[in-house]
Amino acid sequence: MADSGSKPRDERWGSYPETVLIFAGDAEIFVDLREPVPPATRAAFAEIGLGGTFSILTAFNPRGIDLPAEENDRRMAELESELRSSGDDFVRVDACSPDRSHCECSVALKGEIGRALDIARRWEQIAIFWWDGSTFWIQAAITDGHLRLPVQASQWQAGA
Repeated sequence: MADSGSKPRDERWGSYPETVLIFAGDAEIFVDLREPVPPATRAAFAEIGLGGTFSILTAFNPRGIDLPAEENDRRMAELESELRSSGDDFVRVDACSPDRSHCECSVALKGEIGRALDIARRWEQIAIFWWDGSTFWIQAAITDGHLRLPVQASQWQAGA
């Protein structure tokens, strides 16, 4: 997603730490995961019903393998249908590269991390983004580990 020469990558996460999130709604909420989340953005989360903990997950590209757009769209529609039928609260969000040349349709799912990880594993996702109420994290789903965002150079090199 961003310049891979800028610092060594923890290969578990690829370019996840460089993601920007664009939340759907009347007023677009933009979050750059390379930066701390400002108070105004935290307030905006509450205004769209995401005042507590939530996760960002997708059905796109299982196990990190690129699928055709039509297949990703079908998978995402099935995930959203599953969430609606189970009564889960969610908001649509795009998870993109900083230049927006690559985006994956995703959802911000309200609630605890365990439910989100169960769903992510069923959809064969490497990891999810987790908002603990003050900080975003990358949390492994079908891999191991977690990483607090934004990433500091020492974390990135150590593969925290």
